[in-house]
Amino acid sequence: MKISKIFAGMSALAIAAATAIPAFAEKTFVDQTGLDYVTVDGSNYKVNLAASPYETTTISSVKLTFTVEDESAGFGGAFVLNSKGSGWDQRQPDWEWGNPDADKTIVAEGSDGNYTVTFNFDPQAQEYWGDPSAEGYYAEVCCCSWWGADITVTGVEITGDLKPEDASSAAEDASSAAEDASSAADASSAADSASSAADSSKAATTNNNGKSGTTTTTATSSAAAASDNTNQATGTTAGIALAGLALAGAVAVVAKRK
Repeated sequence: MKISKIFAGMSALAIAAATAIPAFAEKTFVDQTGLDYVTVDGSNYKVNLAASPYETTTISSVKLTFTVEDESAGFGGAFVLNSKGSGWDQRQPDWEWGNPDADKTIVAEGSDGNYTVTFNFDPQAQEYWGDPSAEGYYAEVCCCSWWGADITVTGVEITGDLKPEDASSAAEDASSAAEDASSAADASSAADSASSAADSSKAATTNNNGKSGTTTTTATSSAAAASDNTNQATGTTAGIALAGLALAGAVAVVAKRK
């Protein structure tokens, strides 16, 4: 009876442990990158190199940017290359990593909850990764968390050559951006030209108005002068006529007296 109770207690503890470990592991990593080639598997943060925009055989490093809320217990684990061709390649202690005071080969850089950690490795030939056309092919970098605080990954940077299709797409994006910039520059130049033309038109209108005013004023002055000359001529003619009449009257008087 006592033995059965002991076995029952041990079974209960085993079940509790089995259910508690995955629950803890699921909280170890949180991904906030939004990348479609990244997955979280318990305490493993997996970067799928085969699905990334980079040629697998040219990749030489993976850099993670992350945050931790509680640094009191530290954080760290190991990096692993995992592939169809070579399986789970874990090299200790060379690929172990940890917080700045953890005395690990790979040291996370940063402070106050904001860190980066870079896993550098030699580019591997296709034979190492396996045949990409094989069923179930995979090639990935795993960042393992073995202790300490939960980790929230906010960025992933891969060093390597872009795949041809991705390089072509990147070139097209760059070309499109250049065309947009050129179009914007042309539009700005056209706007400047239109503004200059408007300013020139305004200046021409002002000058024409000024000339018209001057012409009108000059014409008016000329007309006035002509009118004055006409009046003077008319006055002179009238004076001569009056003088003639006076002279004629004098002659008549003299004739009578005789």
